Amino acid sequence: MRANNPDLRSPYFHPDYTRLLSELRSDVRIVCQYDEEGRPLAFLPIQGQRFARPVGAPMSDYQGIITDRAEITYDSLLFGTNIGAYHYSCATDPQRLRAAQILSTAKTSAIDLPASPEDWRAERGSSYRRHLKSNRRRSRKAEEDFGPKRIEVFSRDIDVYTTLMAWKHEKFAQTGKYDVLSVGWTQGLLRTLWENGPTADLRCDMHALYFGDRLAAVDLGLSDGKIFHSWIVAYDDELSEFGPGIQLLEGLIDATPETGYNRIDMGEGLDGYKRHYASASSDVVSGLVALSGAAGRLSRIYAATERWGVGPLKDAPGKLRRRYSQISACEDGKANKIKHLLSAVMTTNRN
Repeated sequence: MRANNPDLRSPYFHPDYTRLLSELRSDVRIVCQYDEEGRPLAFLPIQGQRFARPVGAPMSDYQGIITDRAEITYDSLLFGTNIGAYHYSCATDPQRLRAAQILSTAKTSAIDLPASPEDWRAERGSSYRRHLKSNRRRSRKAEEDFGPKRIEVFSRDIDVYTTLMAWKHEKFAQTGKYDVLSVGWTQGLLRTLWENGPTADLRCDMHALYFGDRLAAVDLGLSDGKIFHSWIVAYDDELSEFGPGIQLLEGLIDATPETGYNRIDMGEGLDGYKRHYASASSDVVSGLVALSGAAGRLSRIYAATERWGVGPLKDAPGKLRRRYSQISACEDGKANKIKHLLSAVMTTNRN
């Protein structure tokens, strides 16, 4: 089904991704649809009960129905289940949803890489060439101050992994956002995928940038060997003037012959640095499918409030929904959820 459907190209749809999450969480299940002869037509890996979410939420950057049949929709697949509402954040198959089920839209960005990195650069426009010139100037300055730049691909260094996680925890604390890496199953997901190693069918590859002996930036990405989805990225704040994240991305482009990647997926958004690099994009959407019962009714009310709040409330309901969705998917127990929700409300009000 994945081979026949370009919407399912991402490694997030690899069967081992759902299998691993089912070992880390107790609420993972798969909604299945079959034809009259018992042949499978579609699968939707989810977590949760009456309020269901895509498997791995909020860690899963892409979500969707695993099928190669054009007629399958979320309504047809979820009808008759015990699910009251299905909330998604980055579905790659908006054509399977009704307009009323979509609350926001966005573009993804990716770099499709030829065999030669220089061939890719030659195809970029003047905006990228100006960006590259500035980036190389910053790189030379960093090398003067700290030593030669080098990229370590497929790093197996536990100290680098630990530093990456510490940088991410610090960034969450600075911004006041909910730390999705603070719970056991999210850490278990990343660590297990990384420990799978660079020859596994599905794994996390970790790439590191150094200036001299100083670690400057790290990217831990989900990969099936051909696609590298940039996932957990962080850098040394003290080196921010040198653009370490961009330096690492440029290094990964140069390392294409070594890594074997044919695509670097940068995820949702075409803003900022991504506009200089993206050679491919697609549409993704967020929203909810309200089905039945109290969960469905509450979700319909919530959706209406969010649509109304985009203007008068500067999208405050939408921001709160996205924050609570992360919290609810990660935390167990009402007390923990309420504590983190109150923190999210305060942060939303400040912003």
